[in-house]
Amino acid sequence: MLFAHGAPADLAPLLPEIADVPVLYLSVRREVADLLRAKGYETPAEKRMWRMVADPARCVPPAHTAVRMGPADYDALLSLHRDGDAAGEAPPFFDAGMLRHGVYYGIREDGAIVAAAGTHVLAERERVAGIGNVYTRRDRRGRGLGAQVSGAVTAELLRLGVRTVVLNVGESNAAAMRLYQRLGFECYCAYREGIAICGGARASTSMPF
Repeated sequence: MLFAHGAPADLAPLLPEIADVPVLYLSVRREVADLLRAKGYETPAEKRMWRMVADPARCVPPAHTAVRMGPADYDALLSLHRDGDAAGEAPPFFDAGMLRHGVYYGIREDGAIVAAAGTHVLAERERVAGIGNVYTRRDRRGRGLGAQVSGAVTAELLRLGVRTVVLNVGESNAAAMRLYQRLGFECYCAYREGIAICGGARASTSMPF
């Protein structure tokens, strides 16, 4: 995985150090992805994202019925995520450690979790967190459940003293962007995720995890 931040002019001299790595999973700003393409990498399935950051002064979570999730809810969350398998919408990065060490909220109906959101990373000492794995079951969409669980996670992070709360959203996902803007998030920078292939290497463009 390549997770690099900084001015492209400063990053360019470092690229020879990874020249023997033909396949990378990118999680970088748009300018860095452009730099890699200029150096001969191809990004055939690049995801175009906006990195959004919460403004604590504007964050007003909606009223919600979400409850805190923990390790005991792991299997139930996996079941929720499988709802998105056929459409390719299932959250790709999720493991039990996120429930042990992060913040997760979900909404239950008739015993099943129908919407959930959590953190990909939480560093309380540095007061930084990244929200992810926001998912609402397909038959329960359009009811504001995604806003409820996302708002609950954001509110808890701010209560814990986290001051940099970020998330990524697809550039073409206007509905999700409006949702996050209502929660107090604003666009910070263009972001790119996906496989980068160099030197004629053949690799699947699916996520390698």
